[in-house]
Amino acid sequence: MTRIIAGRSPVLEALRAKTKIVRIYADPQRAHPDVQREAEARGIPLANRDRAELDRLSEGVRHQGVVALAEDYVPHDLDEIIGLARGAPLLVALDQVTDPQNLGAIIRSAVTLGLDGVIIPKHRAAGITAAVVRASAGATEHASIARVTNLQRTLLQLSEAGIEIIGLDAHADADIRDLEPTTAGRVLVVGSEGKGLRRMVRQRCDIVVQIHQEGPMDSLNASVAAAIAMYELAAKRRGARHDE
Repeated sequence: MTRIIAGRSPVLEALRAKTKIVRIYADPQRAHPDVQREAEARGIPLANRDRAELDRLSEGVRHQGVVALAEDYVPHDLDEIIGLARGAPLLVALDQVTDPQNLGAIIRSAVTLGLDGVIIPKHRAAGITAAVVRASAGATEHASIARVTNLQRTLLQLSEAGIEIIGLDAHADADIRDLEPTTAGRVLVVGSEGKGLRRMVRQRCDIVVQIHQEGPMDSLNASVAAAIAMYELAAKRRGARHDE
């Protein structure tokens, strides 16, 4: 199976991440010398296609004149992700996040902030589609993403392994800023757009926290809230490492 990666940044990041790309198609009317250099360095053929053909290939995803045909995305094994973490693992788990823009933005933040992996359910959640890759600006190609059959069971197993499960909910009593740095691993659990954490997923959390807000609006977009929470937890992990 193959997949489409559309857009200059996603294609460039796929090349840099050594994603297995079969071919790259580009509009000769739009220059992308950085993409061409990376493709030539890896020996990947680059063929000219007009805008109409690229529109068809990208299936509505904005392509900026460049589309790559890559091998199908292969999820990572969760145990392997944890085993490769440098010290205490820090992960984010998404409970039925279905919007491709939110999923892509969360993956982009997770990669940028140095999280070790992303956990996504196999069902009732967005997959790693061309739209998600585009929304992540290609961060999917650098991310370690595990897809699990049952998120509740996965969180229970992680908790039994000594990893703290932290739920994110706008109506929680605890403030994420009050969490102490720890040398133990942590998983941030982010709920779906509009519905938040499912009851059974919430019950698997060791603590549920909220992001303190002082402005006139009382809610944050799921991807923005996730980014803020990941930043806080990443900072606390750095603090714990510094205190060792």
